Parts: sequence; C-alpha cells; structure tokens
Amino acid sequence: MILYKYVSFKTAVSIVKNSTIGFSCLEDLNDPFEGASVHFEDNGDVPTSLAANAVRNRMSRKFGVLSLTRTPLNPTMWSHYGDDHRGVVIGIDVEAANLNSSKTSLVPAKYGDVIYSSTIPTKQLPQLSTEQLMAIGNEVESFEEQDYELFKRTFLYKSLPWNYEEEVRVVKNINSHSSSRYSESNFENKSGV
Repeated sequence: MILYKYVSFKTAVSIVKNSTIGFSCLEDLNDPFEGASVHFEDNGDVPTSLAANAVRNRMSRKFGVLSLTRTPLNPTMWSHYGDDHRGVVIGIDVEAANLNSSKTSLVPAKYGDVIYSSTIPTKQLPQLSTEQLMAIGNEVESFEEQDYELFKRTFLYKSLPWNYEEEVRVVKNINSHSSSRYSESNFENKSGV
C-alpha cells in the first residue's frame, strides 16, 4: 500500500537524503478532537477527568504520530501541507518502510484509518488503575488488540470537516527519545529508527 506525505521542498530533500521522517506529539496535532474521545467509567479509584488528562498527557509524551494520506492530488492538502502548492508529495510504501508492522508500531498503518465524526465519542472506556495509568508507554512497543480501543480513541478521531485529508496514521513508541519535542533529532528504539 502506498500512502502519501505532503511536505515542503526542503523537508522532502531531508526525508529522501536521510531516509527519515518526523513523527508528531499528540498535543502538536491541529484538530480539537485530538485526544478528546478518551472518557472512563467512574470506579472510585481515580477521578475520571484526572484519568483522561493523565492518559492524554502520557500518550502525547510517549508516542509519536505520523500522519499520511491516501490521496496525492488533493488541492486543499497541497495548500495546507504542501507549502502552498510549492512543496512535494512523497509516496511511501508502508510495507517497505515497516509502517504496517504490528511488531514495531502501536497503531500500524493497516489499523490507522482516521475516523471522522461530527461529534466527539462519549462512550466510556473501562477505568484504569493508578498503576495502569502510570505504566502507559513504559514497555509497549507493538500493537496489542486489548489496547487498540484506547489508542483509537486517543489518536484516530478527528472532526468531520477534516475528512478531505483521507488520513491514515501510524503511532510508534518514542519513549526513549530524550530531547525536546520541538527539536530535530534522530533516535532509535525497538520501534525503529
């Protein structure tokens, strides 16, 4: 499967020259729905709003998101992400780039279709214990079916007006990444380079 990334010419040169691509933190994504679909049942152990905020915070700091699209010829995408029509669209074979692997991605491309909705989902997830909340991102390196609903709610919901993007996301663990989320750097962990 080929997915696409709209970038500036300068970024495209860097991607091709270095065979690398950047992942973003949850809090750097631009839709108000980002991470807002996380709601927990009240079990009395941890207040639900505190649990939801803790999950969003840990998810943003421990996981990186690569946003790709199914369409290389969308004029709105060119305007928003392709440096006002002066940039480049790079086609990425997700199999060859190891972005479809359930062993190296928490959300591989094959499970990363963004869900566009006019309302934020409110169905409550089972409450996590304090220990489970603190463990988010510590050891998880690969896709695990029992965690998919939480990752889907955190990373794969966007508001309906963004549906023109036809977005597919890949989520990887960046836990061993020690520099600032605003700096450019290379790192390697079990999820890859």
